Amino acid sequence: MKIYKTIAIRIFVCSVFICLLHTSSSKAQSHLANNNTRYRYLTDTTSDFNGLINQFKGRIIYVDIWATWCSPCRNELRMKKNIHDFKQFADKNNIILLYICCDKNGDNWKQFIAANQLSGYHILVNSHIDSDFHTTFSSVQTRNGKPKRSFFIPRHMIIDTAGRVADSTADSQGAAAVYAALNKLLGRSTK
Repeated sequence: MKIYKTIAIRIFVCSVFICLLHTSSSKAQSHLANNNTRYRYLTDTTSDFNGLINQFKGRIIYVDIWATWCSPCRNELRMKKNIHDFKQFADKNNIILLYICCDKNGDNWKQFIAANQLSGYHILVNSHIDSDFHTTFSSVQTRNGKPKRSFFIPRHMIIDTAGRVADSTADSQGAAAVYAALNKLLGRSTK
């Protein structure tokens, strides 16, 4: 009887291992399949900001943090020439464009992305990333005599190839300062 129990446990453990291996393989294949599309939606709801950034380690990342309800965000992202030229620059230089939307649900999110041709990786903020934004990247202001942390959008960041934040308050896509900062990380001095 004891031998059957041991065999059953080993079969169970092997089954779990095979399922995990298959799931990892499927996720990797799904991720690779999405690389050929214009809009690549990331669906990890458990990742914090560092976990999200680590998915692209070894590459420079330009992060655009926005929301559909944010008028300045929408205005920036509707500047088609800046967006288009910046996308070409990013593609040419192997730079990841990562858009993080701060909407609480995805009702208008994908429609806005498609309507404005925001090619790149997209994720809807989750509680872990939101918490990182409000602790790590927020500023302290005094309201009613009490200090309060605030995180403002639109917000842009540049992440270096080691996954470190090179600029946590970068300018918007198309700005000369952004091209200069990215060229510096690329080891060049011109656009």
